[in-house]
Amino acid sequence: MHKLFQRRVINSFGKVHFTQRIETNGTKRTQVTSKSIVKKLLDFCEIKTFRRKQYKNNEFPEVKLPKFIKKLPQPAILKFLKVIFSADGSISISVRWHKRNKNWEIRRRIELTCKHPRLRNDFFEIIRKAGYSPRTSTENITLERKNDILRFSKDVRFISKIKVGGDSKNWKGFEKNQILDLAVKTLGFKKKKLEKFKSKKEIIDFLKSQIHPQRG
Repeated sequence: MHKLFQRRVINSFGKVHFTQRIETNGTKRTQVTSKSIVKKLLDFCEIKTFRRKQYKNNEFPEVKLPKFIKKLPQPAILKFLKVIFSADGSISISVRWHKRNKNWEIRRRIELTCKHPRLRNDFFEIIRKAGYSPRTSTENITLERKNDILRFSKDVRFISKIKVGGDSKNWKGFEKNQILDLAVKTLGFKKKKLEKFKSKKEIIDFLKSQIHPQRG
């Protein structure tokens, strides 16, 4: 993502100076400081600010997705989703014991995190326009349905080699596409396949053994 960002900025604005640092949570940050670039982007997007963080009075900045994004053709929308999910999205697979049915269940989630209510609504509408059935909360937009996971794996996916980070207990360090492919694979698992396992850890270890290196 960092290399892609640098290439796109240089292609659009010429040679610029980038700075990089590691945040306290371990996240790598690459940025470029240029008033002229900011002004050009603001004018192009027809907005007044790129700030998304809440102000001290708990109000959010007046920011929204540019109009032209919502008018993009379907192939371009899917590429747009690929980028935003690669940057601010996640893929997770969790295991739980269903007390009533007395069996193990695998839960799969593709999520996009966005705390800004207007932006989250814009993202939600674009995802739905692309043919998915998302649900939304105060911070996330989530895809959990089988058809959504299958379509996302086929038509969107994540940018190659982007890895799971953050506070993921089981999947940190794996490529997001590896976990996405594993999520698709588990959709074909029969309930009996999990009956032999006695704990979540055993199942997670088994799932990790099903992950194969990504090509390319």
